[in-house]
Amino acid sequence: MSSGRLIGRPQKGSRSISREHILSTALPLLNEQGLEAVSFRRLADALNVTAMAIKYHVGSHRSLIAALIRTAFEGTLTHIEGNTPEERLRHILSTYCTRALENANVVRCILNDPSLMSGEVVTVTEEIRKNTRMLNDGDEQDVLLNLLVDYTHGFVFSAVAAPSNHGLTLDDYLRSVDWVLKAGQSAQVSN
Repeated sequence: MSSGRLIGRPQKGSRSISREHILSTALPLLNEQGLEAVSFRRLADALNVTAMAIKYHVGSHRSLIAALIRTAFEGTLTHIEGNTPEERLRHILSTYCTRALENANVVRCILNDPSLMSGEVVTVTEEIRKNTRMLNDGDEQDVLLNLLVDYTHGFVFSAVAAPSNHGLTLDDYLRSVDWVLKAGQSAQVSN
């Protein structure tokens, strides 16, 4: 622990810490070191406050993780580019994959507990669904949606786990997405 005085719940006129400051400190720790790095004790040490100060501002550990997920994916789809479903899907998937690559440990948290999925991630999924259904003649079973979402997460984890000199790139990901979308177009034309 540092030698400086630790602070707890902020008192009027005293040095204080904010929820935003906690989240901005915790997100890089989560992404770089994993879920273990965002314990209240470790965050308190990093911020030179007490663990109770962290709890006071963020609530439970689960609430902290949910807030980090919201923060990580906030603004993912500020706008969607493309005139066709294929173009829109490529843009949505590229944007989401980029954000997921930056926040792979956050994605792991969602996969460990899907109830933590933020509204922004749900919005991304719904936009993918809307466009895959336009592309794939309704696709009421969401086969193309599930394929693209599963592939995206698999790619993210493979890219993050790959040695740096053999790393996968976003261009590799998009080549595969283009191949899948072209196959989807071919299937629609042949029906």
